[in-house]
Amino acid sequence: LSRLNTIWKGFINMQSVAKFVTKAYPVSGCFDCLSEDLPDTIHIGGRISPKTVWDYVGKLKSSLSKELCLIRFHPATEEEEVAYISLYSYFSSRGRFGVVANNNRHVKDLYLIPLSSKDPIPSKLLPFEGPG
Repeated sequence: LSRLNTIWKGFINMQSVAKFVTKAYPVSGCFDCLSEDLPDTIHIGGRISPKTVWDYVGKLKSSLSKELCLIRFHPATEEEEVAYISLYSYFSSRGRFGVVANNNRHVKDLYLIPLSSKDPIPSKLLPFEGPG
């Protein structure tokens, strides 16, 4: 990640689960609006089944008027890692993704997908158009 510029820095907060400072790094897509459109604190409003997200992503990829952007969140400091791992574990253990509750103008839907460093990239997100 040291070779990539951050596109955003702020808090991720899920009530009664975790709150931490994180940085967002580009993975795939266009990031022009993201740095200005993401709020200071991303509030996670709930959980969603992966099947629902993958069905939506499939429809989105065939749309000419919508874009799919992928970013990677990473704890801003070593001290933030405990809360970061707690949130990852929360979603991973339940087999669910996170749904962000406070989207802005350009960002219609935002989901947190828990992937470990050993997990393969879901095929629905490929091919990458960006740094990867």
